[in-house]
Amino acid sequence: MDDLRATFARFGTLQQQSADAWQGPFPLPDALAGFYARVGPFGEVSNPAKGPSGITVPGLEVWLPPLQRLWAYQAGYRWNGIDGEPISDWPAHWLVIADRGADPLILDINDGRVLFARHGAGHWDADEFVADVPTLMAALAAAGSVYLEADEDLYSDDDDGGIRPEHREAALRAVAAVLGGMDEAELFLDAMQ
Repeated sequence: MDDLRATFARFGTLQQQSADAWQGPFPLPDALAGFYARVGPFGEVSNPAKGPSGITVPGLEVWLPPLQRLWAYQAGYRWNGIDGEPISDWPAHWLVIADRGADPLILDINDGRVLFARHGAGHWDADEFVADVPTLMAALAAAGSVYLEADEDLYSDDDDGGIRPEHREAALRAVAAVLGGMDEAELFLDAMQ
């Protein structure tokens, strides 16, 4: 976790956060408690009333909330953000832990797997994404580090403006080292872009 902390520190402000900051109605899953206690994505505090902003992984644009906002972050997934009514097709054992453009990365608290779903389909159809929270965070850190290093050279100047092929290839290799193969890394990056 020390390596992970050093990497995430390059993405934004970190602060160790104890499980006491969790506001959910069930115990904070151990994998998340460990991640927030050791790594602690916190972010800047630009508005004291709202608190810390969380951090975003560069190039992937995956947002990780601070622990004190994690339960409230379930609005729009677990319950309707306007009227507070539960969303009927959202399983009680799913907890959104991060997102990319509102596409949630979900911890299945029953078995520890991390799932990924696309929003806007009219129903939630989540597939297994990675084995567990530590694997997710290590893969995010690997790709984010490559993209952070690319700095202003990350995006192409051509019409599509996407990530330059050489940086994507470097990110693929970095993620493959975490996930165990290029096929897994391709699926991971394709979902995140």
